[in-house]
Amino acid sequence: MKGCTIAVIGHVDHGKTALVRALTGIETDRLKEERERGLSIALGFAWRDFPTGGIEFVDAPGHEDFIRTTVSGLTGVSAVLLVVSAVDGIERQTIEHLQIASLLGIHAGVVAVTKSDLLGDDALALACAEISQGLIEGPLDGAPMVCCSARTGAGLDALSDALACVVDRLAPPPALLGALLPVDRVFSVRGSGAVVTGTLLGAPLRLGDEASIQPSQRRVTVRGLQSRGSDCQAIEPGRRAAVNIRGASVEDIRPGDVLCTGAAFAPSRRIDTRVALLPSAARPLKSLDEVRVLLGTRGVTGSARILQGGAIQPGEAGLVQFRFAAPILAYAGQHGVLRRLSPADTIGGLVVLDPVASPSSRRDLARIEVLHALQGNDPSVVARAITRRDGGLVALRELERLLQIGQADLNGRLAPDFSLVEAGCLALRTTLDEAASVYLAALADAHRQAPARVAVPLADIRRPLARLFGSALVTDVERTLSENATIRNVAGKVALAGHDPLEALDEARRARMLYIEAILRAGGATPPDPTELAVPDMEDDLVDLLIDLGRVVRLRNHALRKNLLFHVAALREAYSTLAANFPGPSLFRTGEAREALATSRKFIVPLLEYFDAQGWTVREGDLRGLGGASETPGAPQEFPLHLPPSPILSG
Repeated sequence: MKGCTIAVIGHVDHGKTALVRALTGIETDRLKEERERGLSIALGFAWRDFPTGGIEFVDAPGHEDFIRTTVSGLTGVSAVLLVVSAVDGIERQTIEHLQIASLLGIHAGVVAVTKSDLLGDDALALACAEISQGLIEGPLDGAPMVCCSARTGAGLDALSDALACVVDRLAPPPALLGALLPVDRVFSVRGSGAVVTGTLLGAPLRLGDEASIQPSQRRVTVRGLQSRGSDCQAIEPGRRAAVNIRGASVEDIRPGDVLCTGAAFAPSRRIDTRVALLPSAARPLKSLDEVRVLLGTRGVTGSARILQGGAIQPGEAGLVQFRFAAPILAYAGQHGVLRRLSPADTIGGLVVLDPVASPSSRRDLARIEVLHALQGNDPSVVARAITRRDGGLVALRELERLLQIGQADLNGRLAPDFSLVEAGCLALRTTLDEAASVYLAALADAHRQAPARVAVPLADIRRPLARLFGSALVTDVERTLSENATIRNVAGKVALAGHDPLEALDEARRARMLYIEAILRAGGATPPDPTELAVPDMEDDLVDLLIDLGRVVRLRNHALRKNLLFHVAALREAYSTLAANFPGPSLFRTGEAREALATSRKFIVPLLEYFDAQGWTVREGDLRGLGGASETPGAPQEFPLHLPPSPILSG
């Protein structure tokens, strides 16, 4: 059966509790003090079935001292039953309750004009006209109005019909990525343990569900479910629920906590919101103002940070970050109420935009753009705003939290314009194309500046691009270009696929490069110092090119603080010599290796350290042995250029 929860609101002594009792036959004043004083202090609960569906009534206190309790009762409800005495008309708490309903996004309901039997026809007509006038521009402007009497029963049938029509017209409650129950009562049942109650939001809650109590993050299990006093297997959102939980005691939970399922909810000390002040607010809301924030069934003091402008004036709206002394749990799209600490007046309301906000300031323009986009609730607009803030990327998990839409659904909605990249992030296809073009242009420019270099260090390309697009997006573009064979990416270096450094050398420079290679090759295990190479007008880029081509290796003698150059053929021959002199399990000292290679300590130490690093030798204290290679090790990893073999090596 279709159903909903309706809050019964209105000024104290206007007959709310009596009307609910007359409609349902249930007494909602549970406390002895309430019955003695004839004044509702806590929330009361009743229910009744109508032809169009069931209604669960939450009887909210009418006294101004219990506004927080009233807000708790309005949390999660679909509509309100406003009770106004025909004798007294609209009073202060009537107006404040209507304001709170509007601030919480509730704009459906019925107006019950009670105690109608105490007035004559003319006086009653005049009272109804005044009540209608007082409702203009409020959330119940134009709502059905029914004159009735809880004492005589007059008008109750008409009121029931009006309530049934409300149930029939109500849209389903908004969906969330999980069940969420703001707790308004906590008690213990002998033999069963802790029970929490509230109006269920989001998704259905089922027997056996794993859940958590927030903001303490205590893990619990749904042990039992009741609706309208009867056990059930599941409860749909929008209905009142009593939940028996396993994993926590009544001492672990308090009203204001939240029972929720799923991973889309998390506590935070900061929330970003859109605040609207009532025209009746006595003064502006300024940064660092402390106010009472009523969210769900929790009331907590928050410090305001105005994100645009210096203040929000009465009757105006703006973006505000609230910071709290302890974590709270909120969800994107949640409505809340703001009250001054003193005097305790309702001054406005808020809508949560980011329930897990990072520290922000008025200068954070990119973040402010995202918050403006969130007010439209369009996934594409929000995703584009986040990409401008985060270097071209938007995390699916963040979109899920901000929009309460599952990742699979988000992928489907954004697929026309966005592509999935690494780490669960999306990027605009146009941005990926732009980043690829910039990447290739930067690489081409690096080749123009150093045409004789085989490749460019990856960091030289990535670093400036990451400032434009974000490192994750650059990495994804790089991977795509490599898979498409547009670039070559090996050992921390990158080059355009068609780049050939030898084309940049004229005959004279090519000859000088081959001459340098020949000298180093002839030097064997005792090569000449790089500064002593007798090459006219020698250029360092020729040596770098030989290293890039995998024909020369640069080693470091740390003790002498000198770089040494070895030809790879000389390294292979040195290894073969050691293998011949120290076969099998034989171990040797550094001095013995130096004698076998007929070289000096200047060369043998960096040479053996290189062999160790390559795994060709294994060091054990002062001794070394061969690394177990069955064949002469090959050259170090070469950049794949498909160049002709070295004439020195092949000759």
